[in-house]
Amino acid sequence: MKKRKTIKWINTIWVTGCGILFLLPLLWMMSASVKAGSEVFSLDFHWFPETFQWENYRRVWNDSKVPFWHLYMNSIFVAVVGTAGQLLVSSMAAYALAKINFNGKNIVFTAMLITMMIPAQATIIPRYMMFYTIKIYDTLWALILPSLFNITSIFLLKQFYAGLPDELMEAAVMDGASHREIWLRIIVPLTKPPMVTVTVLAFINAWNEYLNALIFLPSNKNFTVSLGIQYWMQMTDEYNLMMAAAASAIVPVIVLFLFTQKYFIESIASTGVKG
Repeated sequence: MKKRKTIKWINTIWVTGCGILFLLPLLWMMSASVKAGSEVFSLDFHWFPETFQWENYRRVWNDSKVPFWHLYMNSIFVAVVGTAGQLLVSSMAAYALAKINFNGKNIVFTAMLITMMIPAQATIIPRYMMFYTIKIYDTLWALILPSLFNITSIFLLKQFYAGLPDELMEAAVMDGASHREIWLRIIVPLTKPPMVTVTVLAFINAWNEYLNALIFLPSNKNFTVSLGIQYWMQMTDEYNLMMAAAASAIVPVIVLFLFTQKYFIESIASTGVKG
């Protein structure tokens, strides 16, 4: 028993140490965001500034050319609409692939998996031509529409849906339920953890999207948060302002995870238990 407690304490200390090491860059970023420019790389390093420079955040959020509050609104619109659409499309597609028998189902699923092997960079030129043709180039919809169809989300939900007993569907069919009712009233309520996981991953991907935003959103008015941080890196050498922009950018992701961590962890844990 004593040996087991010792091992437990050692594991706790080791994991805590690793957690602190992972947090150090984040803590340095938060510290630098409220320092004066001369203090950021000062040889006399200290975590807390001599005077907290909250003015850094005001300058970033109210910049005359690219105000950060406007970037926030763009990113929130892209992330929320894209995540909601991806969750809806992925859930319905996963239900069809997991619970509905139709000709060519395995071929369709295999073809979808094959598309996961195609690098996103290989489709940039075709997407550029298509978006320009349908007149959504340089609009936020150029980021939203491609995000609605995510093979990883479909695959993840399909695996969970396939694990639900078919007897539930058969009973619902005998009661006269349609596929829409079965999906909405039975499948969705029973799979909250994986759906929350898909929501979190989709939101983070949409929020952090940089390459597509850089190519398809040339106008300042359509800049997202990731492009805003790049803007500050190009327009100034004041690292305190860059860190203020970066610190502002991580807030929605942290808040989302705090509110969904229960279901997120439950989903990951249940995935690991399944054989």
